[in-house]
Amino acid sequence: MSWLDALPEDERERLLPRFLTRAYRRGENLVQQGDPSANVFVLDAGHAAVRVTTEHSESLTVTVIGPGATFGEIAGLSGTDTRTATVVALDSVTARVLPHRVFEDVRRRHPAVDRAIAEALAARVDDLSRRLAETTYESVQRRCGRRLLELADLMAEPGARSVSIPVTQEDLAGLVGATRPTINQVIGRLSDVRLIRLGRGRIDVPDREELRSFVG
Repeated sequence: MSWLDALPEDERERLLPRFLTRAYRRGENLVQQGDPSANVFVLDAGHAAVRVTTEHSESLTVTVIGPGATFGEIAGLSGTDTRTATVVALDSVTARVLPHRVFEDVRRRHPAVDRAIAEALAARVDDLSRRLAETTYESVQRRCGRRLLELADLMAEPGARSVSIPVTQEDLAGLVGATRPTINQVIGRLSDVRLIRLGRGRIDVPDREELRSFVG
C-alpha cells in the first residue's frame, strides 16, 4: 500500500491540485543521486530504473519501478537531505511531483502516512533479503530468468504474452547481482533456446509463459 492509499478519500482529492505533472523521455533523469531530496514522486505511466553509483564510480541498477510506484517519501523518515539514488526513465514516463513542504504537512496531519511508508520500507528490506539469499542458493541463470520474468510481468500489456523490456545487459547484471561477462553468457544461452531475443537497448520476451515455466 502506498502512502497515498493511507489517506482519506477527501484528503486525496484535496491533494490532487498540489501535484505538478512532468513528462520524461527515455534516458532522462527524474532525480540525480546526491541532489537535494526535495520532492516526492508518483509514477503515473512508464517505467524507470533506480541506479546507485558506488565510491568507485560504478553504476548499478538496483530495481525497476512502474505505474503507481512512489519515491522520495522515505527521506522524511530517515532525515536524509540528499538523493541516495538516480532514477532514470526507461521509456516515456509521466510522473506527479509533490513539493516537500506539502508532503510534510500531510505527514503531520495524518500519522497513517508514516505507518504506510514504514510498511513499504519493511517490504523492500524483505525483498532485498530474499534476493541476497538467492545469490547463495540459486544459480545465476535461474536468478537472471526470475528478474527477466519480473520485468516482463511489470511491463507487459494486460493479457499480452510477449513484451519488450527496455533494459540493457548492464542493468540486468545489477538486478541479478552478477558480473556483466557472466550475464552476457547467461543471456546468450537464454537466447539460444529462444526464451528471449536481444535488441539494441532492450531484451524481448516472445512468450512470458514459456519463461515462467523455465523459471519454475
